[in-house]
This record gives sequence, C-alpha cells and structure tokens, in this order.
Amino acid sequence: MSTTTSDTPTTPMSEHGTSIYQDWLQGEHGPMRYWVSEPKRGVPVVFIHGYAAMVEHWKRIALQVARSHTFYALDLYGFGESARPRGEPSRERWAAQVATFIREVVGEPAVVVGHSMGGVVATEVARSYPDLTRALVLVNSSGMQMYERPPTFFDTVMMNALSLPILGEAVTCAFTNPCTLEYSVRQGLLSAYHNKERVTPKLVQTFTAPLRKYGASSYLAASRNFRGLTLEAFPGDVRAPTLLIWGAEDRSIPPSDAEAIKAHLIPQAEIVVLPATGHCPFDETPEAFCQAFLPWVDRV
Repeated sequence: MSTTTSDTPTTPMSEHGTSIYQDWLQGEHGPMRYWVSEPKRGVPVVFIHGYAAMVEHWKRIALQVARSHTFYALDLYGFGESARPRGEPSRERWAAQVATFIREVVGEPAVVVGHSMGGVVATEVARSYPDLTRALVLVNSSGMQMYERPPTFFDTVMMNALSLPILGEAVTCAFTNPCTLEYSVRQGLLSAYHNKERVTPKLVQTFTAPLRKYGASSYLAASRNFRGLTLEAFPGDVRAPTLLIWGAEDRSIPPSDAEAIKAHLIPQAEIVVLPATGHCPFDETPEAFCQAFLPWVDRV
C-alpha cells in the first residue's frame, strides 16, 4: 500500500485563497514528490512533465488552472526530487507510477496531461488504465519521431555511443561538469524555447538543481531507452477524449507530429496549434495555453 510520507506539506505558491501544496507519496519504487492545489474544485487534472523536467516547470499555469480545477503535478521517478530507482526506465513503469498516484492521492479519474516525453507516459496511462483517465491532453508530445523522422546515420551513431557502458558515462560527466553545467542546461533550454526571454536564470537554476544534487545517471538511463519511449497505440486503444496542444515554432517536435498522432493513433483527438510558441507552450505563452486548455477541460 502506498502512503503519504509528509505530515507538514510546504506551500510553494499561493494567491487569493488558492494554494499549491507540496507533498510526498511512497510508491512502489520509492517516494515521489507532487504538488496539489487547495481548495479542491472542478475536475482533477494531473500534469506529467517531460524529459529532465520537474513539477516546477508547470509553475506559470498552476494557479490559473487551480482557480477552476484541482491541479496536480508529480515528479516522475528519476527526475526532480522523486526517487532514483534502479532498472531501465520505461513508459510502463512511469505509467504505473502515475496510476498509483491517481488511485492513492487523486481518488477518482483525472484529466491526464503529458508534455514531451510525459506525453508518451500520459498516453500509456490512458491506454493501460482507462478507468483512471477522464481525458487525455498531449502537449508537444514526443514519441512519433521514430515514425515521422527516422534516425539519421549520425543519430544512430550517437544513440549507440550513449549505450556503451563507459562512453555514455563519460558524455554524462562532461555534461554535468560543475564548470559547464549551467551553460549546457541553458543551451538545451534555448534550443527548445521559441521565446528566448523565457529562459531566465531562475529557470536554468530550476533545471540545474537536480543535476547538481543527484547527477545525471537517471537522465542517461532514459536516453539509452530512447527507442522504448515511443507512442505505442492503435486506433481505439485510447478511448478518452483527447486534446493535442502544440507550439507552432517547435523545431524538434513540429506540429506535423500532432497530425500524425491523430491520423495513426488517436483519431478522435482535437488539435490546437499556438502561434509564436516553441516546445513548452505552458511556460512560453501560458495565457494562450490556458485559453486553449481550460475551456476544453470544462467540456469533458
């Protein structure tokens, strides 16, 4: 049985009677950190972050969502402040983590929102745990690259290199070198964001902190399982109402991937493309994101 582990949850955010609390849940693979809004209202919405991210990445929209619906967000195992379990990370293990969270903390079916790699996890939750999924929202989801843009020879060489026991660790150590870590994280964020001004020193510090504290071994493990982190579903596997929100200027996962998801995997999906927005619309253009997201949630 999973149990909450904190008797004194902290309050990262609060505004006009609505608060976001931080707490912990003891799951199958160790403690997981999560945020939840109070008071409870509307329908529960569970946010799943992308690769290398954490609950703080949803900060710009948390209170706005919480004014209408109950906001939840959790750190996937291996990221943020959640446990770093052994073994290969996979969409199935993360989906099981989210399912445990919904059962133990949320207590009823939720709207499940996944960003980037979190979209792969959210889709697996909707496919494998339909009883826990009220609706599905994918935000610039990864998972279609292998189908839409097969790896080049250079990509294959790099993925194979990361898989090598010594070389992969060497690359990781170079990336997490204290002298270059902030620069590396900043460059990674700049490549994802269309609105470069949103890549603030505070955002860089937020993404840097877990790497300083825990190292990058869990990040490397996820990278090594790149081929296993694809969207796996056939039409009809996901029956929940589905919304695809995409930044029009995402260069790594373009809006054509949303069209491919609708055409090949989730035919009932609705698509909203946000202009002047890159890979992280909820952080780059939070007002436009909420204008697309919240009215849709009100209808499901």
